[in-house]
This record gives sequence, C-alpha cells and structure tokens, in this order.
Amino acid sequence: MTPSSFPTQTEAKVEYALLDWLDAAGWDTYGGPDEPDGCTQLDATYGRDDKSEVVYWELLREQLIAINDPVTDHNVDDVITSLRRDFAGDGLIETNRDVQEVLQKGRQMNLSKSDGTSETVIVGIIDYETPENNVLIAANQFRVRQHELVIPDVVLFVNGIPLVVTELKSLTQDSTVADAIEDIHAYEDDAPRLFAPVLFNVAADHERARYGALDAPETHYNPWQPDEPIGSPSELKEMAHSLLTPGTLLDILKHFVFYQRQPGGDAKIIPRHMQYYGTRAILHRVSRGQFENGLIWHTQGSGKSFTMFFTARNLLYRPEIIKTPQVLILVDRQNLRDQMADDLGKLIDFEHYEIVTDGADQLQSLIEEGQSQVIVTTIQLFQNVDEGVQENDETVVLSDEAHRFMEAKLGSKLDSALYQYYHFGFTGTPVNEDTEAGRNTFRHYSEPQDEDGYLHHYSMEEGIKDDVILPVHFELRQGSRDWEINDDVMDQAHEAATGDLDYEERDKLIRETINQRTLAELRPWVESNTEQIVEHYRTKLEPSEWKGMVVTPSRKAAALYGEELQKHLDPEEVEVVISSTGRSDPITRTYHTSKSERERIVEEFKDKDGDPKILVVCSMLLTGFDAPVLKTIYLDRPLTNHNLLQAIARTNRPADGKQNGEIIDFAGVFAEGNVEEALSYYPEHVQEAAAEDIDGLLDKFDRKLDEALGVFDEIDIDDDPETVVECLTFLRKNAEARRRFKDLYREVENLYDTLAPMGELEDEDTGRPQKYSWLNQIYLAYQRSVNRDSEPEKRLREKTKEIVEENVDVDRIEEDFEVVELGPKHLERVRDMEPEQGITEVAGATDDYLDDRAESHPRYRRLSERVRDVVDRWESDQVSADSAYEELLELEEEILSVDSEAEERGLSPAGHALFTALMDDSEEGFADYIEDEEEAEDIAKRVEEALQERIDTDYKKWKTSTRTREDIQQLLLEVVAIEAGKPELCKDDRFLEDAREYLVENHQPA
Repeated sequence: MTPSSFPTQTEAKVEYALLDWLDAAGWDTYGGPDEPDGCTQLDATYGRDDKSEVVYWELLREQLIAINDPVTDHNVDDVITSLRRDFAGDGLIETNRDVQEVLQKGRQMNLSKSDGTSETVIVGIIDYETPENNVLIAANQFRVRQHELVIPDVVLFVNGIPLVVTELKSLTQDSTVADAIEDIHAYEDDAPRLFAPVLFNVAADHERARYGALDAPETHYNPWQPDEPIGSPSELKEMAHSLLTPGTLLDILKHFVFYQRQPGGDAKIIPRHMQYYGTRAILHRVSRGQFENGLIWHTQGSGKSFTMFFTARNLLYRPEIIKTPQVLILVDRQNLRDQMADDLGKLIDFEHYEIVTDGADQLQSLIEEGQSQVIVTTIQLFQNVDEGVQENDETVVLSDEAHRFMEAKLGSKLDSALYQYYHFGFTGTPVNEDTEAGRNTFRHYSEPQDEDGYLHHYSMEEGIKDDVILPVHFELRQGSRDWEINDDVMDQAHEAATGDLDYEERDKLIRETINQRTLAELRPWVESNTEQIVEHYRTKLEPSEWKGMVVTPSRKAAALYGEELQKHLDPEEVEVVISSTGRSDPITRTYHTSKSERERIVEEFKDKDGDPKILVVCSMLLTGFDAPVLKTIYLDRPLTNHNLLQAIARTNRPADGKQNGEIIDFAGVFAEGNVEEALSYYPEHVQEAAAEDIDGLLDKFDRKLDEALGVFDEIDIDDDPETVVECLTFLRKNAEARRRFKDLYREVENLYDTLAPMGELEDEDTGRPQKYSWLNQIYLAYQRSVNRDSEPEKRLREKTKEIVEENVDVDRIEEDFEVVELGPKHLERVRDMEPEQGITEVAGATDDYLDDRAESHPRYRRLSERVRDVVDRWESDQVSADSAYEELLELEEEILSVDSEAEERGLSPAGHALFTALMDDSEEGFADYIEDEEEAEDIAKRVEEALQERIDTDYKKWKTSTRTREDIQQLLLEVVAIEAGKPELCKDDRFLEDAREYLVENHQPA
C-alpha cells in the first residue's frame, strides 16, 4: 500500500494513509485500495460470523495459549468463557472499568491440567513486557451491530481485542474533527458493547487529530504532542508514530488509567501528553536510584494534580522502578490539601493513601512507620516534625507550587526531617531566576542535565495552542471613567483629616493616601462597580449560562459587594465566600461561612444549571479551584505575579461553547504599563500569553467574519432568494468550501456570542450586524437544505438567536427550504425547482432516507451508490445540472417504488431484502446461484414464513441475542439448502451471514 495509490476526494484516503502510518509504527494492517476492507479479511481469517461480537475470540484463544504457559488447548475454553462474561455488559463506563481491570491484571482462573489436577493462576490477556509478542492489528471498516450498525473507520486490536476506535474525516469533504467526535458519540450510544475494552477514541482528519476517553465531551478530546516529533504537518501522522505505537499504547493501558466519580456519573481519565511525558521523566529519574531531583513546569489548567497522581500510582505499583516507596505530596495551604484529598477520594481505583488532618504528630508517625503509600500534607507541618525521623529510604516527595516553598524558606524544614529522598517540584508558572526564591528553586530542584533548569515543561502558550486552556481577555473598566471627588466619599473616608482643605488639596491627598483596599471598602465605589457587574452579567453571562466571580482586596469589601449584588439579583444567585473573626465588623460577620458551607457553595457553583451564579471572594478560591462554568472574574484587587496568574487561570478552563476567559478590571491591573509591572517576575512571552485586550478578540471576529464571507467571493451578495440558492449550489459543488464554511461559521458564531452585546457589534455603521445576519441566513438555509435539519435556528447560540430573530426572515427560509421527507409530497415539491436547487434538495433527501436503509437492504445500497455517483459527476462538472437533476428525479421515483414492489410480490420488508440479494448480479450478490426471478421469490417467501413461525422476536433484545442469530442461521440452512434445494448457496459463507443480517434488520414483528 503506497500513498500514490490512495483514492482522492473520499474519507477512504485518510483511512489508507493512517493504515500506512500505523504499518510503519509496528501494526499489521488490513484494508487498502486494492483489497477487501480489513473487517472482511479478519472476519474470514478468524471466523467472526456474528456482527454483535466485538472480539476476535479465535485469535484471542491462540494468544492466550501463546503467552501463558498454564493455558493449553485443554483448558483455554474455560478462560474464553470467563472473558465472554466480562465483556458482555452494556454499561459504557461501568463495563469498561471492569474489562480494564482484567486487561491490566489478567484473569484469575482455576485451570485443569492434563494430569487431572488443577491450579489457580493469573492468566495474562496481553504481554506488556514484550509488546511484539502480541498480535497487533489495525483494520478499517470494522462492523459491529448492537442497537444499530456502526462502522468506525479504523480500529486497533491487540490479540483480537479492540483498544482504539478511530473516526476519520477528509479535508476535501465538508466534515471536521468535531463531526468525527459527534460520530463517535453516536457509536457509543448505538453499540456500547464495542467500547467495553476500548482504551480511548481518536477523531481526526489529515491535518488535525484529537483523542479522548469513552463518553468524553468534545472539550475533553485533546491533541497529542510527542516529545520527539517526526516533523510531519499532520497531527494524525505524528499521533500514529507516538501515541499509537504499540509500546506507548500498552504503557498507557497498563499504567495510566483512572476512573473518577463525578456528579453526572463516573468518568474515565486518560493522560494528556504533558502528563504522560512528565510522569515518565520522573519515573526514569527515580529508576536510576541516585536520589536526583527535578522541576516540572506545567502551566495552570493543564492538570498538574493528575500528573502527580499518575506519578504516585506508578511509583507505588511498579517495583521495577522502585520497590516500596513512601510518596509525600506536599502543598502549602490547607484548602489545597483538602482539594487534593477530594480529588484522590473521587478516584475509584486509587488506594493506599493518607491525608494528614491531625497535625505534625500524625505526619511524624506516618513518616516513622515508613509504609509504602501516598501521604498528602501541608509542608508547614514539617516545622514541628523532629529531625531525622525518616525510616523508609525510598521516599519520593512531590511538591505542588514548589517555588512558593522557596519564597517561604520551608525547604530547610523538610530537609531536617528527611535525610535522603527524591524531590520533584511542580509549578504552574515559570520560575524567575532573577529573584532569590527563583534561584533557590532552580538550585534545589534542577540537575545539571536539565534544559533551562526543568525536567519537563509545558507553557501557557502551548496550553492555549492545544485547547487545553483558553485564552483570557481583559476589559479595563477602572481607566474608562474619570475620577471625581465625591463629597459622600470624602465624608466617609476623610472627613476629619481633610475638612479644611480645598478641592485640589483633597484630591491630591486622596490620590496619595487611599489604596485599593480603602477604595474598595467605600460603598459608593462598590455601588458604582456593582451596577456595571450586574449589567455585564445580565447581558453577557446569564444568556449563555456562564458564571462570574468578584475578587476583592478585603473581607469587608467582599461583604459590601455581596450585599449590593443581592439588591440587584436574586439573593440565591450570589454567595460571599469569606470567613470572619470575632473582631470583624458586623457586615463581615454577616457573610461568614464555615468550611462545610464553603464546600457546599463551591459544588453548587460548579453546577451550570444551579445557584449561585456569582461568587464574591477575597483570597479564597483563587488557587486549586477548577470550575469550567466560570467565565468572568470581576477584579477589584491589585494582584501580581503568580497570584495574578492563578486568578487568570480560574477563568481559562475549557467548556463546550466557551471561547475564552475574561477579566473585567476595576483595579487597573491591566492599565497601560501595569501588566509589565504586575507580571514583572516573568518573561515577555508569559506576559503576552496571560491575558489579551478584548479589542484583540473584536479584531479576530472581524477577520473571521470576512474570511467566512470570502468563501462566497465569486457570488454577488444580496438577500435575493436566488442568491441563497446560488450559494448553496456553490457549497454543494465545492467540498473544500463546505468544510471552510462550516469551520468558519462555528468560529464566528462562538466569537459573536462571546463579544455580544458590545456596542461595536450592534452598530450598523460598522457593517457587522448586516454581514453576520447574511451569514446566518446562508447557514440556516444550508442546514435545512443540505443537512436536512428542520429546526437549525434552535441550535444557534443565545446572542446569535437574537440577531437572527431581528434581521433574518426565518419563515421565508423555512418556506424556501422546507424539510420534507422523501415521498409523493416531496417528489411533487421538487419537480418545479430550478435544477441547482433541485439537485441539492433531492440529494439531501435521498441521503437522509437511505442512510440507515442502505446498510440493511441491498437494493437501497445500490440506489444510494447511484445517487452518490450522479452527485459526484455533477460536482466535478462531468454532467450538466439539467442532466443530473433529471437522473436524480428518476432515482427518487425508483427509491419510492421499492416498498410498492415488495407489496406487489407479497413480500415483507425482510423477505424483499433477501429477494433483492438473491437477484443481485454484482460481486456482492448471489444471482449466480439462482435460476430466475420466480425461484428467488419462492425462496424469500419460504424463509420469511419460517421466520414468522419459528423465531421468537417478541422480546426487546432479540436482534442481538446470540441464540436467536444461531436459530436464524439454522433456519436458513434447513429452508434454503434442504427445502429449496440450494446447498451450494449455503456453502457460500457470505450468504448465511448477509441473509441473516437482512432478515434481522428488516424484520417487523407482528
């Protein structure tokens, strides 16, 4: 298989390219342009005649014997029987977790021996030590039928077990990686049994590739950046030569999978590339046995906690790296310890850890016991731990936010308690070597061989590029209004001190003496800001169901903001998260929250549909707080350096439809010249990546909007219905234009929803509303005409709906592009259309009608191929629009005649499907075995009669029942081979399999 043999203009090109790359990466590949698809080849080789099976059991049977000495021909069937039960569950995550455990640890079995005795052994399913001892197969077009038939593009099998499901899209067609992810989600619903053993899924086209765990939303499908790239512009090729190599795949399967309890149901966690490579770098350093250290800089939001958890579990359970380590996870704040404890507690399969909640005595006791386990504690407790208490000489310390330990000089206390240990520091921000703390951090953690002082690093810029975190934009409010001395403010703040001063002297004194905290505790200041916060929340956050956080410089200021916000909003929508002491003023005490209350508030805030909608904080929740629903921080506190980056990072967590985080700056942190000072610790590239002026986002909107309109450069843009048809015809004939239009529209809509309702977007003098409205008109018509979506306007984003309602004649679009199902009414409707519109309409309707039918009925499959051929010839200008239109109308009539033909012959849908297959004279049909039409009809009627009489189809899962399928196969043998006298037909294995599927899929129980 060579690249030159790839067909063009089809998704198969991407399939064949991936198979070629996987072949080079160590997989045996099946399927290519000049051979049957991989599924057909594997089914024939390993005897899979039941499409509801997802494992090649005969291949697995051979491999169980090959890699396990105790497993023999004599007892292997007992193992297979046990494994079949493991793989039989229908719960997506639950079954996957059970199967994952078997794949990792093997199956404990009591196996009989040839001498009549038995022994209990662990039967390995996969050889992890020597990947090449496994049978490694990559095959295309693997077909599985459960609730529906699914056909992923490429599946990777190890010893006959599917481990990776891949869905591919072509850049020459109008499909994107997002469409591939959507298809995978449909496969998970339609055939959950396929995913019982699957490690992860891959969605890709030639350029872009994303991978994600089972049931993961689109936002959790991530790119994979290899540590040693091969230099290809194709992310999919890079992925094939890194993530999808047998060694890496099996390493992740064995050592890098968690299952986590989440409010909406359990989730599977697999590593991002920086987590995987960062962990491996630590493991390699520990395996050298030289008590070396290392510094890991992974930007905030990239999942440092899980890098620690992956590291800790690998250390605990891999004696080939270190035999019995005690692993200490250190944080410098109790809330971070509690967050770490909460995250660990949600991991279903993580055991052997202790959370230090009883002070230094508990910590010292655990260190002295020296057990091989994980201990989570704050580093401050080491100040009260005795010197030299370490008992386990295989101690590994993982320190979160390691640079802060150096600032507080806490590292020396750790060194007093532990005399010999590996120490790995994690930080979410780059360390500044120009400060004393930075120099100490590098001095303590870095080894001479570490490039730039880091064992592993992943920057904020890389995180944004990978879509692991979002860019953050700021809008300056403090500098947008002139400061005026208000007598009420003066009376509250400086009556005694300034009563005798004139206006200018008062102004000067206030400027010199009032700091941000003083200002933020003045009620007029809070009232003014609150009005702006409420307006911003109501117009920008609430319509899209995002949430906000107000950050203040003091607890009193937080209480004041909370009080004012609750005057404007439903009080339940606002929560103040502060604590107070007995000396606090009354308003602060009013909003005091206990630890348990704060935990409740945080969990409720993370729920997108629930209250509160706005949190008001002073310093709490600015670290270790991960809530993707938080989009905007209203900043009234002068934060600097890592404190500012921590705050920024609260808003940059990805979520579906969220394009960026946002800082509304009342404190002037982002005023001209202030960013450099606020982030003085960090180099320019970090300052630039931290946050961008919102005007930059507006510029991006203009650029993307013009690009989207530019797709139609060859068309004179106006609101004439004929122009809309011309645009749709252009999209139908130009696959690259379709793809670009879909990609660009999605970007523009997301940007519009993020920026609205900025005055610049609504100002007609700018041309933006007119341009965007026209683009939406084309999009709605496209969705109705080409994608057959009867109500696309319901799926628009909230702010886009508003501009569509005000500026687009949706009723006219509905009338001009009415979505009518294929039938006499549709045929009558399309006969009067102009050829170009008629082609688009008929092609879309027939594709929609034949989508499911083509897989289960050979006549519909041939008709689908003919429709596709006509459209392809028209799109490539091989035939005129008039000619293509006439052909499609004739095909629609023929499609509609199939059901009436079955009625005329007195055949049920199942019988007619079988009749059609028997009369099919193509390579896929069986006409060579049949004398004439009368004989084919007779066989079909005999079979459908026997099916009605002998097969029980009155229960829900009869289609996937192994027993039912075996009964149908036996019925075919008896009726066709014996009663109808066609034994040679039944000797064709294809006939028994295809006929059974036609009967199952088309049978309609009485």
